Amino acid sequence: MFKVICVSARQHSNNFLQSIEMIAKSDVEAVILREKDLSEDEYFILAEKIKEICDKYNKKLIIHNFIDVAKRLGIKNIELPFSKFITEKNLNNDFECIGTSVHSVEDAVLAEKSGAGYIIAGHIFSTDCKKGLAPRGTEFLEDVCKVVDIPVFAIGGINDNSVSELKDVNCNNFSGVCVMSALMKNDNPQELVQKIKDNFSMKTDRSEYLLYAVTDRHWLNGRTLKEDVELALKGGVTLVQLREKNLDFNSFCKEAEKIHLLCQKYNVPLIINDDVEVAKAVNAEGVHLGQGDMSIAKAREILGKNKIIGATARTKEQAVKAEKEGADYVGSGAVFGTSTKSDAVKMSFETLKQICESVKIPVTAIGGITKENVLQLKGTGISGVAVVSGIFAEKDIYNSTSELRKKIEEVVNEK
Repeated sequence: MFKVICVSARQHSNNFLQSIEMIAKSDVEAVILREKDLSEDEYFILAEKIKEICDKYNKKLIIHNFIDVAKRLGIKNIELPFSKFITEKNLNNDFECIGTSVHSVEDAVLAEKSGAGYIIAGHIFSTDCKKGLAPRGTEFLEDVCKVVDIPVFAIGGINDNSVSELKDVNCNNFSGVCVMSALMKNDNPQELVQKIKDNFSMKTDRSEYLLYAVTDRHWLNGRTLKEDVELALKGGVTLVQLREKNLDFNSFCKEAEKIHLLCQKYNVPLIINDDVEVAKAVNAEGVHLGQGDMSIAKAREILGKNKIIGATARTKEQAVKAEKEGADYVGSGAVFGTSTKSDAVKMSFETLKQICESVKIPVTAIGGITKENVLQLKGTGISGVAVVSGIFAEKDIYNSTSELRKKIEEVVNEK
Protein backbone atom coordinates (compact mmCIF):
# COMPACT_ATOMS: atom_id res chain seq x y z
CA MET A 1 0.00 0.00 0.00
CA PHE A 2 1.21 3.50 -0.92
CA LYS A 3 1.56 5.52 2.29
CA VAL A 4 1.79 9.23 3.04
CA ILE A 5 3.80 10.25 6.09
CA CYS A 6 3.74 13.78 7.48
CA VAL A 7 7.05 15.38 8.48
CA SER A 8 6.41 18.25 10.86
CA ALA A 9 7.73 21.79 10.39
CA ARG A 10 6.56 24.47 12.82
CA GLN A 11 7.84 27.30 10.64
CA HIS A 12 5.24 26.48 8.00
CA SER A 13 2.24 26.76 10.34
CA ASN A 14 0.57 29.66 12.14
CA ASN A 15 -1.00 27.27 14.64
CA PHE A 16 1.18 24.17 14.83
CA LEU A 17 -0.95 22.03 17.16
CA GLN A 18 -4.07 22.78 15.16
CA SER A 19 -2.26 21.86 11.94
CA ILE A 20 -1.07 18.56 13.41
CA GLU A 21 -4.58 17.75 14.61
CA MET A 22 -6.00 18.31 11.12
CA ILE A 23 -3.23 16.17 9.62
CA ALA A 24 -3.77 13.41 12.20
CA LYS A 25 -7.47 13.36 11.24
CA SER A 26 -6.50 12.70 7.63
CA ASP A 27 -5.39 9.44 6.02
CA VAL A 28 -1.68 9.92 6.71
CA GLU A 29 0.11 6.82 7.95
CA ALA A 30 2.21 8.57 10.58
CA VAL A 31 3.68 11.84 11.81
CA ILE A 32 7.43 12.31 12.13
CA LEU A 33 8.04 15.04 14.69
CA ARG A 34 11.14 16.61 13.16
CA GLU A 35 11.86 19.89 14.96
CA LYS A 36 15.62 20.29 14.73
CA ASP A 37 15.87 23.71 16.39
CA LEU A 38 14.50 22.56 19.76
CA SER A 39 16.50 21.49 22.78
CA GLU A 40 15.74 18.03 24.16
CA ASP A 41 13.62 19.48 26.99
CA GLU A 42 11.66 21.69 24.59
CA TYR A 43 11.19 18.78 22.22
CA PHE A 44 9.91 16.56 25.06
CA ILE A 45 7.22 19.09 26.03
CA LEU A 46 6.08 19.38 22.41
CA ALA A 47 6.22 15.61 21.84
CA GLU A 48 3.89 15.01 24.79
CA LYS A 49 1.27 17.23 23.15
CA ILE A 50 1.72 15.69 19.71
CA LYS A 51 1.50 12.17 21.17
CA GLU A 52 -1.86 13.04 22.71
CA ILE A 53 -3.15 14.17 19.32
CA CYS A 54 -1.79 11.14 17.47
CA ASP A 55 -3.22 8.76 20.08
CA LYS A 56 -6.60 10.47 19.74
CA TYR A 57 -6.72 9.68 16.03
CA ASN A 58 -4.86 6.36 16.22
CA LYS A 59 -1.91 7.63 14.18
CA LYS A 60 1.67 6.50 14.61
CA LEU A 61 4.02 9.11 16.08
CA ILE A 62 7.67 8.76 15.06
CA ILE A 63 10.21 10.58 17.21
CA HIS A 64 13.07 12.18 15.29
CA ASN A 65 16.60 12.15 16.73
CA PHE A 66 15.81 12.27 20.47
CA ILE A 67 16.18 8.68 21.65
CA ASP A 68 15.67 9.43 25.34
CA VAL A 69 12.49 11.39 24.63
CA ALA A 70 11.06 8.37 22.80
CA LYS A 71 11.97 6.11 25.73
CA ARG A 72 10.46 8.47 28.31
CA LEU A 73 7.19 8.67 26.38
CA GLY A 74 7.07 4.95 25.63
CA ILE A 75 7.10 5.57 21.88
CA LYS A 76 8.41 2.56 19.94
CA ASN A 77 9.06 4.27 16.58
CA ILE A 78 12.09 6.44 15.93
CA GLU A 79 13.82 8.02 12.96
CA LEU A 80 17.48 9.00 13.26
CA PRO A 81 19.89 10.98 11.09
CA PHE A 82 22.10 8.51 9.24
CA SER A 83 25.30 9.46 11.10
CA LYS A 84 23.62 8.89 14.44
CA PHE A 85 21.85 5.72 13.35
CA ILE A 86 25.01 3.84 12.37
CA THR A 87 26.80 4.71 15.64
CA GLU A 88 24.00 3.86 18.09
CA LYS A 89 23.96 0.34 19.51
CA ASN A 90 21.22 -2.01 20.72
CA LEU A 91 18.37 0.18 19.45
CA ASN A 92 16.23 -2.88 18.75
CA ASN A 93 15.98 -3.50 22.49
CA ASP A 94 13.88 -0.36 22.91
CA PHE A 95 12.19 0.24 19.55
CA GLU A 96 9.92 -1.76 17.27
CA CYS A 97 10.73 0.23 14.14
CA ILE A 98 13.82 2.32 13.41
CA GLY A 99 14.20 4.43 10.30
CA THR A 100 16.89 6.67 8.88
CA SER A 101 17.43 9.08 6.00
CA VAL A 102 19.91 8.32 3.24
CA HIS A 103 21.45 10.42 0.49
CA SER A 104 23.37 7.77 -1.40
CA VAL A 105 23.00 4.17 -2.53
CA GLU A 106 25.93 3.20 -0.30
CA ASP A 107 24.19 4.71 2.73
CA ALA A 108 21.07 2.70 1.92
CA VAL A 109 22.98 -0.59 1.83
CA LEU A 110 24.71 0.20 5.12
CA ALA A 111 21.43 1.27 6.74
CA GLU A 112 19.79 -2.06 5.92
CA LYS A 113 22.82 -4.02 7.15
CA SER A 114 22.74 -2.01 10.38
CA GLY A 115 19.13 -2.95 11.10
CA ALA A 116 17.00 -0.15 9.69
CA GLY A 117 13.34 -1.05 9.34
CA TYR A 118 12.82 1.49 6.58
CA ILE A 119 14.73 4.31 4.89
CA ILE A 120 13.80 7.76 3.62
CA ALA A 121 15.58 8.73 0.40
CA GLY A 122 15.97 12.30 -0.77
CA HIS A 123 15.74 14.89 -1.76
CA ILE A 124 13.93 13.73 -4.89
CA PHE A 125 12.52 16.99 -6.27
CA SER A 126 13.50 20.64 -5.88
CA THR A 127 12.44 22.07 -2.54
CA ASP A 128 12.85 25.34 -0.66
CA CYS A 129 14.15 23.33 2.29
CA LYS A 130 17.25 22.47 0.22
CA LYS A 131 17.82 25.70 -1.69
CA GLY A 132 20.89 25.60 -3.90
CA LEU A 133 21.11 21.80 -3.84
CA ALA A 134 20.19 19.91 -6.98
CA PRO A 135 17.50 17.22 -6.49
CA ARG A 136 18.59 13.62 -6.85
CA GLY A 137 15.57 12.67 -8.94
CA THR A 138 13.53 9.53 -9.44
CA GLU A 139 16.46 7.54 -10.82
CA PHE A 140 18.20 7.87 -7.47
CA LEU A 141 15.04 6.71 -5.69
CA GLU A 142 14.79 3.64 -7.91
CA ASP A 143 18.51 2.86 -7.46
CA VAL A 144 18.04 2.94 -3.67
CA CYS A 145 14.99 0.66 -3.86
CA LYS A 146 16.89 -1.87 -5.95
CA VAL A 147 19.78 -2.33 -3.50
CA VAL A 148 17.64 -2.96 -0.38
CA ASP A 149 14.67 -5.10 0.57
CA ILE A 150 13.26 -2.86 3.31
CA PRO A 151 10.57 -0.21 2.61
CA VAL A 152 11.79 3.01 0.98
CA PHE A 153 10.02 6.38 1.22
CA ALA A 154 10.69 9.41 -0.98
CA ILE A 155 11.12 12.90 0.48
CA GLY A 156 11.75 16.35 -0.92
CA GLY A 157 9.37 18.46 -2.98
CA ILE A 158 6.56 15.92 -2.76
CA ASN A 159 3.08 17.22 -3.54
CA ASP A 160 0.00 16.14 -5.49
CA ASN A 161 1.63 17.18 -8.77
CA SER A 162 5.16 15.85 -8.38
CA VAL A 163 4.00 12.49 -7.00
CA SER A 164 2.78 11.47 -10.45
CA GLU A 165 6.43 11.37 -11.57
CA LEU A 166 7.03 8.55 -9.10
CA LYS A 167 4.76 6.12 -10.96
CA ASP A 168 7.70 4.86 -12.99
CA VAL A 169 9.63 3.71 -9.91
CA ASN A 170 9.10 0.03 -10.58
CA CYS A 171 10.09 -1.52 -7.24
CA ASN A 172 7.88 -3.45 -4.83
CA ASN A 173 9.57 -1.93 -1.78
CA PHE A 174 8.84 1.67 -2.80
CA SER A 175 6.32 2.28 -0.05
CA GLY A 176 5.25 5.91 -0.17
CA VAL A 177 6.22 9.52 0.42
CA CYS A 178 7.14 11.84 3.26
CA VAL A 179 5.52 15.26 2.92
CA MET A 180 6.53 18.36 4.87
CA SER A 181 5.68 21.86 3.64
CA ALA A 182 2.83 20.87 1.31
CA LEU A 183 0.96 19.34 4.26
CA MET A 184 1.92 21.88 6.92
CA LYS A 185 0.77 24.78 4.75
CA ASN A 186 -2.46 23.16 3.60
CA ASP A 187 -5.85 24.11 5.01
CA ASN A 188 -7.34 20.76 3.97
CA PRO A 189 -4.77 18.00 4.63
CA GLN A 190 -7.22 15.19 3.88
CA GLU A 191 -7.90 16.57 0.42
CA LEU A 192 -4.16 16.80 -0.28
CA VAL A 193 -3.46 13.28 1.01
CA GLN A 194 -6.28 11.94 -1.15
CA LYS A 195 -4.93 13.73 -4.24
CA ILE A 196 -1.43 12.40 -3.61
CA LYS A 197 -2.71 8.84 -3.31
CA ASP A 198 -5.05 9.17 -6.27
CA ASN A 199 -2.36 10.67 -8.49
CA PHE A 200 0.01 7.87 -7.65
CA SER A 201 -2.78 5.35 -8.27
CA MET A 202 -1.49 2.36 -6.34
CA LYS A 203 -4.83 1.12 -5.05
CA THR A 204 -5.96 -0.66 -8.19
CA ASP A 205 -2.71 -2.59 -8.64
CA ARG A 206 -3.90 -6.15 -9.23
CA SER A 207 -0.52 -7.63 -8.32
CA GLU A 208 -1.37 -6.86 -4.70
CA TYR A 209 -3.96 -9.66 -4.77
CA LEU A 210 -1.69 -12.28 -6.34
CA LEU A 211 -1.06 -14.46 -3.29
CA TYR A 212 -3.32 -13.71 -0.35
CA ALA A 213 -2.47 -15.56 2.88
CA VAL A 214 -5.37 -16.11 5.31
CA THR A 215 -4.25 -17.03 8.81
CA ASP A 216 -5.40 -19.99 10.86
CA ARG A 217 -4.07 -21.02 14.27
CA HIS A 218 -5.00 -24.67 13.76
CA TRP A 219 -1.54 -25.71 12.55
CA LEU A 220 0.76 -23.73 14.88
CA ASN A 221 1.95 -26.75 16.90
CA GLY A 222 3.76 -24.65 19.48
CA ARG A 223 4.97 -21.95 17.09
CA THR A 224 3.64 -18.38 17.18
CA LEU A 225 1.38 -16.99 14.49
CA LYS A 226 3.92 -14.25 13.91
CA GLU A 227 6.60 -16.84 13.09
CA ASP A 228 4.41 -18.59 10.54
CA VAL A 229 3.24 -15.34 8.94
CA GLU A 230 6.83 -14.16 8.56
CA LEU A 231 7.76 -17.37 6.76
CA ALA A 232 4.84 -16.79 4.39
CA LEU A 233 5.91 -13.18 3.84
CA LYS A 234 9.45 -14.27 3.07
CA GLY A 235 8.01 -16.85 0.67
CA GLY A 236 6.24 -14.16 -1.35
CA VAL A 237 2.68 -13.53 -0.17
CA THR A 238 1.37 -10.15 -1.34
CA LEU A 239 -1.50 -9.70 1.12
CA VAL A 240 -2.22 -11.06 4.61
CA GLN A 241 -5.64 -11.51 6.16
CA LEU A 242 -5.77 -11.96 9.91
CA ARG A 243 -8.69 -14.25 10.70
CA GLU A 244 -9.46 -14.64 14.40
CA LYS A 245 -12.89 -16.07 15.13
CA ASN A 246 -12.38 -16.80 18.83
CA LEU A 247 -10.59 -13.73 20.23
CA ASP A 248 -12.26 -10.88 22.08
CA PHE A 249 -11.77 -7.32 20.83
CA ASN A 250 -8.72 -6.46 22.94
CA SER A 251 -6.98 -9.75 22.25
CA PHE A 252 -7.73 -9.44 18.54
CA CYS A 253 -6.28 -5.90 18.50
CA LYS A 254 -3.16 -7.02 20.35
CA GLU A 255 -2.52 -9.81 17.86
CA ALA A 256 -3.33 -7.52 14.93
CA GLU A 257 -0.81 -4.93 16.08
CA LYS A 258 1.96 -7.56 16.10
CA ILE A 259 1.06 -8.89 12.65
CA HIS A 260 0.65 -5.36 11.28
CA LEU A 261 4.17 -4.39 12.31
CA LEU A 262 5.45 -7.54 10.65
CA CYS A 263 3.53 -6.86 7.44
CA GLN A 264 4.83 -3.30 7.33
CA LYS A 265 8.37 -4.65 7.52
CA TYR A 266 7.71 -6.51 4.25
CA ASN A 267 5.54 -3.75 2.73
CA VAL A 268 2.52 -6.06 2.53
CA PRO A 269 -1.02 -4.84 3.40
CA LEU A 270 -2.82 -6.34 6.39
CA ILE A 271 -6.53 -7.11 6.02
CA ILE A 272 -8.69 -7.87 9.05
CA ASN A 273 -11.36 -10.53 8.63
CA ASP A 274 -14.93 -9.44 9.46
CA ASP A 275 -14.17 -6.93 12.23
CA VAL A 276 -14.23 -3.32 10.99
CA GLU A 277 -13.65 -1.91 14.48
CA VAL A 278 -10.44 -3.91 14.90
CA ALA A 279 -9.28 -2.77 11.46
CA LYS A 280 -9.88 0.83 12.50
CA ALA A 281 -8.27 0.43 15.91
CA VAL A 282 -4.97 -0.89 14.55
CA ASN A 283 -5.06 1.20 11.34
CA ALA A 284 -4.85 -1.92 9.19
CA GLU A 285 -4.88 -1.49 5.44
CA GLY A 286 -8.36 -2.93 5.14
CA VAL A 287 -11.07 -5.39 6.04
CA HIS A 288 -12.72 -8.40 4.40
CA LEU A 289 -16.49 -8.72 4.79
CA GLY A 290 -18.58 -11.84 4.44
CA GLN A 291 -22.16 -11.85 3.20
CA GLY A 292 -23.48 -11.62 6.75
CA ASP A 293 -21.11 -8.91 7.97
CA MET A 294 -21.39 -5.12 8.05
CA SER A 295 -22.37 -3.45 4.78
CA ILE A 296 -19.62 -2.19 2.48
CA ALA A 297 -21.08 1.33 2.65
CA LYS A 298 -20.96 1.40 6.46
CA ALA A 299 -17.44 -0.04 6.53
CA ARG A 300 -16.32 2.62 4.05
CA GLU A 301 -17.87 5.32 6.23
CA ILE A 302 -15.92 4.04 9.24
CA LEU A 303 -12.59 3.28 7.56
CA GLY A 304 -12.41 6.03 4.93
CA LYS A 305 -11.85 6.14 1.19
CA ASN A 306 -8.31 4.81 1.10
CA LYS A 307 -8.71 1.52 2.95
CA ILE A 308 -9.12 -1.78 1.12
CA ILE A 309 -12.54 -3.36 1.51
CA GLY A 310 -12.99 -6.87 0.21
CA ALA A 311 -16.20 -8.86 -0.01
CA THR A 312 -17.11 -12.50 -0.34
CA ALA A 313 -19.04 -13.20 -3.55
CA ARG A 314 -20.30 -16.69 -4.38
CA THR A 315 -22.41 -15.64 -7.35
CA LYS A 316 -22.12 -13.22 -10.25
CA GLU A 317 -24.94 -11.15 -8.74
CA GLN A 318 -23.16 -10.84 -5.39
CA ALA A 319 -19.96 -9.77 -7.14
CA VAL A 320 -21.69 -7.08 -9.20
CA LYS A 321 -23.48 -5.80 -6.10
CA ALA A 322 -20.21 -5.67 -4.13
CA GLU A 323 -18.49 -3.71 -6.89
CA LYS A 324 -21.36 -1.20 -7.10
CA GLU A 325 -21.25 -0.71 -3.33
CA GLY A 326 -17.55 0.11 -3.47
CA ALA A 327 -15.64 -3.11 -2.79
CA ASP A 328 -12.02 -3.07 -3.93
CA TYR A 329 -11.93 -6.82 -4.63
CA VAL A 330 -14.05 -9.93 -4.19
CA GLY A 331 -13.09 -13.34 -2.87
CA SER A 332 -14.87 -16.29 -4.49
CA GLY A 333 -14.98 -19.98 -3.71
CA ALA A 334 -14.68 -22.64 -2.50
CA VAL A 335 -13.08 -23.67 -5.79
CA PHE A 336 -11.67 -26.99 -4.53
CA GLY A 337 -13.80 -27.37 -1.42
CA THR A 338 -12.24 -26.64 1.96
CA SER A 339 -11.72 -28.13 5.40
CA THR A 340 -11.53 -24.72 7.10
CA LYS A 341 -15.22 -23.83 6.67
CA SER A 342 -17.85 -26.44 7.40
CA ASP A 343 -20.57 -24.53 5.49
CA ALA A 344 -18.54 -23.87 2.34
CA VAL A 345 -20.10 -25.08 -0.91
CA LYS A 346 -17.81 -26.03 -3.78
CA MET A 347 -17.85 -23.51 -6.64
CA SER A 348 -17.49 -24.56 -10.27
CA PHE A 349 -14.74 -23.06 -12.41
CA GLU A 350 -17.48 -21.83 -14.76
CA THR A 351 -19.10 -19.82 -11.97
CA LEU A 352 -15.70 -18.41 -10.99
CA LYS A 353 -15.09 -17.38 -14.60
CA GLN A 354 -18.51 -15.71 -14.78
CA ILE A 355 -17.73 -13.73 -11.62
CA CYS A 356 -14.41 -12.56 -13.07
CA GLU A 357 -16.11 -11.49 -16.30
CA SER A 358 -18.87 -9.62 -14.48
CA VAL A 359 -16.69 -7.15 -12.57
CA LYS A 360 -13.71 -4.88 -13.19
CA ILE A 361 -12.26 -5.20 -9.70
CA PRO A 362 -9.81 -8.03 -8.85
CA VAL A 363 -11.21 -11.47 -8.02
CA THR A 364 -9.32 -13.84 -5.73
CA ALA A 365 -10.20 -17.52 -5.73
CA ILE A 366 -10.31 -19.30 -2.38
CA GLY A 367 -11.00 -22.77 -1.05
CA GLY A 368 -8.65 -25.74 -0.83
CA ILE A 369 -6.00 -24.15 -3.07
CA THR A 370 -2.53 -25.68 -2.89
CA LYS A 371 0.62 -25.75 -4.98
CA GLU A 372 -0.56 -29.09 -6.36
CA ASN A 373 -3.86 -27.84 -7.81
CA VAL A 374 -3.48 -24.10 -8.40
CA LEU A 375 -2.53 -24.49 -12.07
CA GLN A 376 -6.03 -25.82 -12.72
CA LEU A 377 -7.27 -22.25 -12.31
CA LYS A 378 -5.72 -21.13 -15.61
CA GLY A 379 -8.20 -19.40 -17.86
CA THR A 380 -10.66 -18.39 -15.12
CA GLY A 381 -9.60 -14.72 -15.15
CA ILE A 382 -8.65 -14.45 -11.47
CA SER A 383 -6.19 -11.85 -10.21
CA GLY A 384 -4.90 -14.14 -7.49
CA VAL A 385 -5.67 -16.75 -4.86
CA ALA A 386 -6.45 -16.63 -1.16
CA VAL A 387 -4.87 -19.57 0.64
CA VAL A 388 -5.23 -20.94 4.17
CA SER A 389 -4.07 -24.53 4.67
CA GLY A 390 -2.08 -24.50 1.41
CA ILE A 391 0.30 -22.17 3.25
CA PHE A 392 -0.10 -22.62 7.00
CA ALA A 393 -0.64 -26.40 7.11
CA GLU A 394 2.55 -27.03 5.14
CA LYS A 395 5.58 -28.37 7.00
CA ASP A 396 7.87 -26.01 5.07
CA ILE A 397 5.85 -22.79 4.88
CA TYR A 398 8.58 -20.73 3.21
CA ASN A 399 9.34 -23.09 0.33
CA SER A 400 5.71 -24.08 -0.18
CA THR A 401 4.70 -20.42 -0.37
CA SER A 402 7.54 -19.66 -2.77
CA GLU A 403 6.47 -22.50 -5.06
CA LEU A 404 2.84 -21.43 -4.84
CA ARG A 405 3.82 -17.85 -5.72
CA LYS A 406 5.57 -18.99 -8.92
CA LYS A 407 2.60 -21.08 -9.97
CA ILE A 408 -0.02 -18.40 -9.36
CA GLU A 409 2.08 -15.97 -11.40
CA GLU A 410 1.90 -18.53 -14.20
CA VAL A 411 -1.87 -18.77 -13.80
CA VAL A 412 -2.45 -15.02 -13.83
CA ASN A 413 -0.04 -14.34 -16.70
CA GLU A 414 -1.74 -16.96 -18.86
CA LYS A 415 -5.33 -16.34 -17.91
